[in-house]
Amino acid sequence: MTDSKDGVGLSTWTSPECPFTIEYAPRTLDDIRLAVMDAFFSLPRGGAEIGGILCGNWDGGRLAITDYAALDCEHAFGPSFALSPRDEAQLAGLLAKSAARGLLPVGWYHSHTRSEIFLSDADREIHRRFFPEPWQVALVVKPHTFHPARAGFFFRDSSGGIHAEASYAEFELTPLAVTPAPSGAPAKVELEPAPDSVPGPLRLSRSDTQPASPVAAMAAQPQAPAMQPQAPAAQPAEPAAPPLLPKSLDAPARPSRRWPIVVAAALLACCALGAAAYWKRDFWVPRVMAMAPRPAPVLTPPPPLGLNTIDNAGQLQIRWDRNSPFVLQATGGALSIGTGGPSRQEIPLDKAHLLTGVVTFARQTERVDVGLNLTQPDGHSAHEVTIFMGKLPDSTPAQAPAVLEQRDSLAKQVAKIQTELDAETARNAKLQRSMDQLSKQLRKQQRGRLLNQIPK
Repeated sequence: MTDSKDGVGLSTWTSPECPFTIEYAPRTLDDIRLAVMDAFFSLPRGGAEIGGILCGNWDGGRLAITDYAALDCEHAFGPSFALSPRDEAQLAGLLAKSAARGLLPVGWYHSHTRSEIFLSDADREIHRRFFPEPWQVALVVKPHTFHPARAGFFFRDSSGGIHAEASYAEFELTPLAVTPAPSGAPAKVELEPAPDSVPGPLRLSRSDTQPASPVAAMAAQPQAPAMQPQAPAAQPAEPAAPPLLPKSLDAPARPSRRWPIVVAAALLACCALGAAAYWKRDFWVPRVMAMAPRPAPVLTPPPPLGLNTIDNAGQLQIRWDRNSPFVLQATGGALSIGTGGPSRQEIPLDKAHLLTGVVTFARQTERVDVGLNLTQPDGHSAHEVTIFMGKLPDSTPAQAPAVLEQRDSLAKQVAKIQTELDAETARNAKLQRSMDQLSKQLRKQQRGRLLNQIPK
């Protein structure tokens, strides 16, 4: 697998077994990762699994993933991503809506929070029904509490098969770097000319919302025209002098000499207040502490055991995370399996069986309750439960025509052999009767000869 970025910001995923190249936008997979992590922490002990469709384009040898659309699963069968009939109808509508908007569905994604990265029987059925194209892919995301999330692509090979046990090349979904937002532009002070209808000097205007200084405000007000003395009638009047600001505004501001006194008084008041509070601390401290709200204790959830179940033709595989700290430190454990009745089957597990991480159970009911209890060295125990619900497999699976023909031929041969055996048995019985008659005649003749030899 090579993970690199090209000129348009797409990362590449390749595998020798994949007949085409998969490219994806890192921002799209990062958004999916954030949604998966949010659902992972929404519930204790594994969270909820989510999914949706992947959108992009396909050009014959290159598959590009540029967008996604989340599916609002109602989780009718629990926190796992198992689609109900309503979810399947919603997925079909989501695919049609994406196609109407010009977005090509190139695959789908979903998370596995209680199992590893693989495609279950239900996942393969979803892929077969809703994503039948040979170039459409499936993406499985595995979140983790303390480590980066992992992901893997699944695809159809040249023969149309899918390697569903594991992804050929898993990769980590590391969070993208956050770009800081640009800071706001500083306030500018501009000079704007007064309107023609308003006589007077220029006025100040600010681009921000803060008020102008008092000096600028006074300078911005129109100045009253200065009174000019009347010149004699024979001489023309001199032009009026331009309005000037008061000298008090032009003079630089002198520092105030009262601020040290004010600061010293404030410090003395604070010291007096602090001394009084310290002197009366036995009076007010208990009341303040009683009124203060007590923070709720922060409960850190223990790491999950990853208990999950997978059905394979009636053989229920019970799995757990063998790398969990509770499993690695456990001295022993037991599996509790219930099939709906009052009694439960207890299967003890030693250290070696715990490290395998899987037990197979032949189920006879549609619902199986499974509980895993681990004994820790300090005497405490770790416990996790899960429920499996699914229909029982057909007890009479469909057979191939060649098998049926061979079975019929064998049945005919067996019937023929049985007929010959019956005829042979009848012949043997007839011979046995003949031998019995001959033996009887021989005994009779021998008795007659003996009687004739006796002297009279």
